[in-house]
Amino acid sequence: MSVSNRQIVAYWVEHEVELVIDWSTAHERCWRCGYRSSLKQCPVVPASMGGTGAADNLVLLCGRCVGEAPSHQDPQYLWRWLRATSSSANETYWTLRGWEEFEVIFGRKPLECFKEAPVDHRSLDAECRALAADEFAKTVVHFGEGRLNPSTIACVIAEIEKKLADRHGIELP
Repeated sequence: MSVSNRQIVAYWVEHEVELVIDWSTAHERCWRCGYRSSLKQCPVVPASMGGTGAADNLVLLCGRCVGEAPSHQDPQYLWRWLRATSSSANETYWTLRGWEEFEVIFGRKPLECFKEAPVDHRSLDAECRALAADEFAKTVVHFGEGRLNPSTIACVIAEIEKKLADRHGIELP
């Protein structure tokens, strides 16, 4: 007997699980990244380790998050992972991961060189938005992914930063 996504949500709402998701949209948004997408029923404990297909052993994740979810016999790890890595703002998770990826690739925080720069930060914000639109137009989503991956977002941030630095005569590290 299969369980519907709404039944899974109803079960966990009743059991007052603390997550950052808004339970009213939990049947259509990934419980980790908050994106509206086709959700997969992800087992808390995998079937190969004794988990069942019942609502008390299922959470709703997008395909990308399912691929990153822990597969362990102890259910505490999945719940701990969800609480530690979930985004409280819908549809920002993968962008935030892009900022983190920038730090890994470049060894510094994005745009940090502009903190002390003698520039009007309000106009810098507007420039940044315009450059972002241009740079995102130069990217492509990997087949089957549905959205940009963190490393592509990191590259877009690097290009925005480089162009802003050139415009304002700032040398990047």
